[in-house]
Amino acid sequence: MVFLFFLLSIAVLYGYFIYPFLIWMLAAMVPMRAPRNSTVSPNLPTMSLIITAHNEAARMVEKLENTLRVQYPRDLLEIIVASDCSSDATDELVLSYADKNVTLVRADQRLGKEYAQSLAIQKAVGDIIVFSDVATMIEPDALQLMAEAF
Repeated sequence: MVFLFFLLSIAVLYGYFIYPFLIWMLAAMVPMRAPRNSTVSPNLPTMSLIITAHNEAARMVEKLENTLRVQYPRDLLEIIVASDCSSDATDELVLSYADKNVTLVRADQRLGKEYAQSLAIQKAVGDIIVFSDVATMIEPDALQLMAEAF
């Protein structure tokens, strides 16, 4: 019993103190990365940005305008709005952006966010798929910073 007590005590100490200390030491030894260059990398992957929406007409224009301000080469970025059977003007607003490379994928029945996303994934052609919802605004350099990790 005494052995088990000490073994479990060491496990607790390791989890709360020793492991965090080792991670802190490792982080201190690894040099920081150089600041990123703001120029566009020539080897960026293609991306599909999927925006899931259900009855989001009130916020859709703001979201699409925000998405179009993203600093990522337009020929490498595909924007898809996955409409979960919206019954308001969401689909019409998205269709009005078709000339700006925004694609609407409308679910044939309301089966939830995941179903609408799966339909959009089937249409997506990007090497990387990024998901967003209408309420989330994307920083202009977010996709480029994300792509650099790949």
